Amino acid sequence: MQKILLLTFFAISLAFSCYLPPVYLFTDTKMLPKFYLCLLGVACGGLLGAMAKLKGKQLPSFEVVFPMASVAFVVVSVLECLYVAGDIVAVGFRPSGECGTFENPAGLALNLCVAIPPAMHLLRTGKEQWMQVLSALAVGLLVAALLSTRSRTGLICLSFYGVVYAGMGIHHFVGKRVVRRGLYAVLVAAVAVGMIAYVGSHKTESTSGRTFILMRSWELVKEHPLVGHGRGGFEREYMLRQAAYFREHPDSELAVLADEIHHPLNEFVRLWVDGGMAAPVLLLVLLTLPLWIAFRERNAELRVLGLPLVAVFLFSCFSYPFLFPVAWLVVGATTVLSVVRMWRPSRRQERMVSSITLAASLALIVLTVNDAVQEYRWNQAYHHSFKEMEALEEYEELHGYFSRDPYFLYNYAMAAFKRGDLDRADRLIGECGKYRNGYNRELLAGDICLYRHEYADAATHYEMANCMCPVRFAPLEGLYKVYEAKGDTARRKWVAKLIAEKKVKVHSWDVMRIKENCK
Repeated sequence: MQKILLLTFFAISLAFSCYLPPVYLFTDTKMLPKFYLCLLGVACGGLLGAMAKLKGKQLPSFEVVFPMASVAFVVVSVLECLYVAGDIVAVGFRPSGECGTFENPAGLALNLCVAIPPAMHLLRTGKEQWMQVLSALAVGLLVAALLSTRSRTGLICLSFYGVVYAGMGIHHFVGKRVVRRGLYAVLVAAVAVGMIAYVGSHKTESTSGRTFILMRSWELVKEHPLVGHGRGGFEREYMLRQAAYFREHPDSELAVLADEIHHPLNEFVRLWVDGGMAAPVLLLVLLTLPLWIAFRERNAELRVLGLPLVAVFLFSCFSYPFLFPVAWLVVGATTVLSVVRMWRPSRRQERMVSSITLAASLALIVLTVNDAVQEYRWNQAYHHSFKEMEALEEYEELHGYFSRDPYFLYNYAMAAFKRGDLDRADRLIGECGKYRNGYNRELLAGDICLYRHEYADAATHYEMANCMCPVRFAPLEGLYKVYEAKGDTARRKWVAKLIAEKKVKVHSWDVMRIKENCK
């Protein structure tokens, strides 16, 4: 009984970590808390499992674990759907799609896509009528919430599920093999044509933007195809490549779509840019090997997790699933099951693995708690920076721990700039450029140089920011201030004319202010 209670608590904590509401103890209020709870849940589960194995106790079988984990994840997912429904009733549908407890619709769509197969499994295997009714309601809520995200990748995933479950129905009700194959072909062709037509006619600007990002990313891949640009290579190099493109093509129609990019919207490309050819191949193996084992050896355990793994694969092709805990949980679970299926350890090897798991779990708990404490201190320093000079000293104490975190370095540089410590701000924004380059960094670097009266450097940074995101007005305002400070009337009027003639993509008070001030 105690073992079942612990297992239930473990399953609920992992499921809840995927949908954890915002926690305002950290600068990242939505994603970081989810990862902390997920890591602590995994570490505690590994700790308890390793201790049980070392004591010679038998761990619960997959037949016990999976139904409990499925029910927990489906229940928490349904609660998220009800939260989304309440948000729709309160504020209406959001034009960009519903986000739920996530920063954007992609995270919600991925989690719902992972939840649908377990809900369908409960519907198909439920023996009691009330269980089937509840499972059917859960599936309906999950599909409705998924559609409300307006995620094209989510819709592709849902269409794939439709083909799979319709194929199961055809296999069950149609006896003749020739007829079955014909119906399969018609079904797949109809869904494929429908999806191509939908993707081609909806969000065409988004499709053009994605294509542009992939083309610039492929240029980075071709520079170092085997070894990559190193850890953080994409964030360090991509925006420089985007700026180079718009410097060479100032009249490009794509300029209006340009924004600050943190991810190429393809996990395989991101890994290739950072780690070279071996990195995306490894991810492909992790995403496909369990499926191959499941169908080659008719492994029912892996087959159950096959569709969630396909969801992660599809999102890896068109989005950034590994920014969310659920993708790590799915890949981790299928990898562990694959290893267990292929490797039968001896008793001595089991004890060795249990000892390593015990040590790793303890280390993970310590590291996670320590990181949470440091992130909390960063959040405190951030809020203090608006009203207390001592906040810079708090930032300096944290500098050693976050010395390679570009977001911290940018945040610290901004705090120093606002407090008038220009030398410190200049040093920090330079450190930030070692790990990440982008529009906001160039803009802040330009502001720092402007206030230090280093006008040539300020103009260089503002011009770089303008090339990175040609649709923005702030870099032109910076150039206007540079030429005004230098007394260069001709160039100041030239910039003023550019601002006056520049088309406004999104009307805002800030844009109107810039247009008015730089007449």
